[in-house]
Amino acid sequence: MSTVKTTLNIDSETMRKIKLIALNKNKTQTEIVNKILKQGVINETEINENDTLEERINKNPNLKLMKKSKYVLDKDNARKSFENLKGSIKTEKSVNAVKLINDVRKGD
Repeated sequence: MSTVKTTLNIDSETMRKIKLIALNKNKTQTEIVNKILKQGVINETEINENDTLEERINKNPNLKLMKKSKYVLDKDNARKSFENLKGSIKTEKSVNAVKLINDVRKGD
């Protein structure tokens, strides 16, 4: 089974319950979230498997699909890109990284 690493915004009460379930069952939070998501996907009745992900995203103007070439770099280019970023995030005061990323994605 392959996995994908992603970031989700989960409300605090739901996350608290996930943590409790994981502790009670001696499982990881990831195992619990995956199990719950799989059950939800199985029970979902409105999945249209005929459209590709890109077609679905194109139908919804609020969603954007990042071009693969924008985030896949070979090691040399990744190292150069990282070198160019050094020092670019120094701030005088603390920054909410999640808000900052969301603002950038929205174009703010």
